[in-house]
Amino acid sequence: MKRFFKKFQIDEVENPYWLSISDLMTGLLIIFILTLSYYMLTFSEKTTELAGSHIKRAELLKLIQEKLKMEGIKVKVDLEHGILRIPEGILFDSGKAELKKEGIKLLQKLGPILYEVLTSPKFTGTVETIFIEGHTDNVTIHTPKFPSNWELSTQRAINTWKKLQEITPQLAKLKNKNGEPLFSCSGYADTRPVATNKTPEGRKENRRIDFRFAMSFPKLEEHELIKKIKEKLKVLEKNEGVFKKI
Repeated sequence: MKRFFKKFQIDEVENPYWLSISDLMTGLLIIFILTLSYYMLTFSEKTTELAGSHIKRAELLKLIQEKLKMEGIKVKVDLEHGILRIPEGILFDSGKAELKKEGIKLLQKLGPILYEVLTSPKFTGTVETIFIEGHTDNVTIHTPKFPSNWELSTQRAINTWKKLQEITPQLAKLKNKNGEPLFSCSGYADTRPVATNKTPEGRKENRRIDFRFAMSFPKLEEHELIKKIKEKLKVLEKNEGVFKKI
């Protein structure tokens, strides 16, 4: 028995740093786990926020569509991509960017509804940007006013926005959470078709104005944070055996 204790004491003397290193590694592991737990909680919150934004956008679009329907106006919505879609035929004549009377009547209904919904407590601050997008078919246009479909589609988007401002001036004052104007205009010519351009019906569907709603999602830095969390988890799994040995 004495010989056993003597041997243990000798081993302890021969490894004076073993206990300290073990404690240090255990402490580092605890710190790592606590830090990782914090990041995972943040990750969970941001994931929930992201899912909630998609749901809220769908609710917003459905509400606008329903209110327009009550006014006798039917529009399409693409819930997956967050789009309120207005066919060209309602707003413009072929090859022109001046709004038709029918189109002006539609915007007279749409403007107040947009303002009412966007400023309601449920949706205030949830929208990052509303892109008013002009789209055409692939039929070439070449006039002094519109050298190509790019100019035509862009001017249609601009004219749509100008008329909305004229009807409901308050829309121009709306800002996102960063204090930036909520509305913007862009033209895409025939580069983003939603149907085939080989048939008259398909080309008609491609000639349109889209209101694309972009919601306030987690920032780019937060996406990078999520990526780093996943990398840390992989490192933890890889080093699990090392920590067990210690």
